[in-house]
Amino acid sequence: MELAGLVVWFGALGMIVAALNVVALRVVRPDEVPGYVRCRIEWWSAHNSAFLLGSVGLAVVGLVGLAAF
Repeated sequence: MELAGLVVWFGALGMIVAALNVVALRVVRPDEVPGYVRCRIEWWSAHNSAFLLGSVGLAVVGLVGLAAF
């Protein structure tokens, strides 16, 4: 039961991080940041939806695990 709760917690944390990332990507102008940060911005822009989907899946798996107890 503790493991399922931890899985839900990490899934929720991932969803919060993905939502904050969307806000940050809209606020930050890539031409105003150093070059090494631009690579990270491009990576997150390309992978944020997959990260969000994985976080939602993790939270769902944890909730199913909690419901099984």
